[in-house]
Amino acid sequence: MSIKTSIKDHFTNSQFKEHFKSSGLKNHWNYFFQGDIDNEVSKQLYFDSELDFRGFSPEDLDECTLLYRKVFTQYPWYDEWKSFYQARKYLKELIDNPVFKGLVVRQDSKMVAVCLGHQRTWWMGKEFVVDEFFVENGRQGNGIGTRTLDLLTTNLLKDGYNRLILLTNKEIPAEMFYLKNGFYNNEKRTVMVKELGKI
Repeated sequence: MSIKTSIKDHFTNSQFKEHFKSSGLKNHWNYFFQGDIDNEVSKQLYFDSELDFRGFSPEDLDECTLLYRKVFTQYPWYDEWKSFYQARKYLKELIDNPVFKGLVVRQDSKMVAVCLGHQRTWWMGKEFVVDEFFVENGRQGNGIGTRTLDLLTTNLLKDGYNRLILLTNKEIPAEMFYLKNGFYNNEKRTVMVKELGKI
């Protein structure tokens, strides 16, 4: 048995899960995820056969920024993030939101997917607004995004949320991905934009 397989077996066996839930939880949590993380999505630690899901940590920001630029400067988005620092500043503004929640997915210790969003209180109840959700280009279409959304949804339901909201471009693969995963286009709403400084 390889070392990698042994480690995966250790982390996925029922004894480890019980140990993690027991009195050792605080020490293990502080070791793996330093900092004050106080929401259900962040507290969820989930292993499957190949993916590691965990709450976003400020230490993830630089790696997240690299992945964000890699994804969104290519097909089908072609966003013009001119520099790493411009993209980092944008993402830092998201995570500085006092009601921010984030989820990071790793495969073989490499960040492969990220979901960043925030809580919103609405007359219908508590909503989660996805600000950014992205999967590494070469790994899209392999179920990582769907598994991430499933885990996010499960944790949001446990935490009393009743809606998940996001914006995406029309007629691109991302729209089809979200439709496939239970989202719908709200015909009663439209996104309105005004370009400032243009006639």
